[in-house]
Amino acid sequence: MAEWSLKSEDGEAVPLPAFIPDWDFQRDLSLETVVEVDLDAVRASAGLPYEAELALSAIWSSTGSGLRRLAHRITLHGGGTRSAQLSFTVIGRDSGGRLSLDTQLVLAKAQDNPDPTGPRRAGSVLWQHRAGVRLQGDASQFPMAVIDFKSAGYPENAPWYLDVGPNLEAATMGAVVLLVNSGTPVVLNALRRAEKASYAERLIQSAVRQDVVRLMIERAVSDEELTDSSRFEPDTLGHTLLGLLRTFLPGTSLTSLRMTRRTDPALFSAKIQHAVGFFSKET
Repeated sequence: MAEWSLKSEDGEAVPLPAFIPDWDFQRDLSLETVVEVDLDAVRASAGLPYEAELALSAIWSSTGSGLRRLAHRITLHGGGTRSAQLSFTVIGRDSGGRLSLDTQLVLAKAQDNPDPTGPRRAGSVLWQHRAGVRLQGDASQFPMAVIDFKSAGYPENAPWYLDVGPNLEAATMGAVVLLVNSGTPVVLNALRRAEKASYAERLIQSAVRQDVVRLMIERAVSDEELTDSSRFEPDTLGHTLLGLLRTFLPGTSLTSLRMTRRTDPALFSAKIQHAVGFFSKET
């Protein structure tokens, strides 16, 4: 069993939690685990000779970025029981969503094996274990990054900015990021507290939620290449945009929305407020 630990900013290692509610894309994650491997028992169970070279690997993958990386690999020689430490850091901007940690014991080099069903190819997996941590959940539909708007060139007093990429085929978690102004701590704290938010913070969350949905729907409406019959792979930006339209404005066509937005922008905005339930959960 590979029990993973998370290093805090002061260097203290704590058991990896199931969820990190205050995580954002500026926070890197330093992870480590120690695995005890009985090399003789592993080789015997796999029908491998004593000289067979094994390796212990740590691989991380993120549903937010779609990335998968080999983070650490240790070659194991000889016999007996070996204690191996795996450690690495996942850069915040490369992560998001759910972070999975796969620990694998593999055959390091190709090896003749008298057992016809036994491993013989380099990379054959002899044992594996998966752990994970949720970095973003229902309260944080898109990646969030905290930046100083003044130094980054955004309007200094704006509390947030939704950055939506142009490629409808791109993964949503890589194409959309909610930038939150570090100069507006009231908003930042409200978003970080999620379900533990106070009444006033829930009002802020409702305002952000409504604005994000409005901007995403406007992104869909403004893209003339997007139609009600468009088809996209799951978890892509195009798929997400059409999903938002069907969730919040079921039965309303893109053509109708485009007409309303063009002829009566105020009504268009009011329709979205009504659909999202602006403040309805908080009042």
